[in-house]
Amino acid sequence: MDHEKPAACVLDASTYVGFWILKGLLNRGYTVHAAIQIKGSETDIVKKIKEMERVEERLSVFSVDTLDYHSILVALKGCSALFCCLDCPDGYDDLIVDLEVRGAINVVEACAQTDSMQKIVFTSSLTAAIWRENICSQTDVDERCWSDQDFCRKMKVSKMKPLKFEPIFFPAPIE
Repeated sequence: MDHEKPAACVLDASTYVGFWILKGLLNRGYTVHAAIQIKGSETDIVKKIKEMERVEERLSVFSVDTLDYHSILVALKGCSALFCCLDCPDGYDDLIVDLEVRGAINVVEACAQTDSMQKIVFTSSLTAAIWRENICSQTDVDERCWSDQDFCRKMKVSKMKPLKFEPIFFPAPIE
């Protein structure tokens, strides 16, 4: 009997970590929704993902703006997992931090409204560490700071059903 693996969404699939997660999921037989944030000109990774979509039937590409809740919902439809790989290669100033946090809240709320969603995994971004009680009292946020699962459960977003939050470190394979 052929057991089809559930679909997973990678947002932003055009980041370094997002691209390698996308490739890993495809190599393991998953259907992948590659959600790509529009940030000006098309990068080489975005071009490569779009080329992959033409030959890989299990890959669908979606344009997403994390500040546009509905664009996230479209990309998540039918997915059971989300790998959230928001990344800012230019560093974090106050505006970028605010935009990323607002975007992450939209992502979590969209996941809560997606019936098929079971897991959210935040990677390679500030959003992997912000979901904790004492985040404002910390002066440094680094690789030792992970979101607190109990805090995430306590601070239910909208009508969020139980979801599993998993911060991960995912070293890219050498190709």
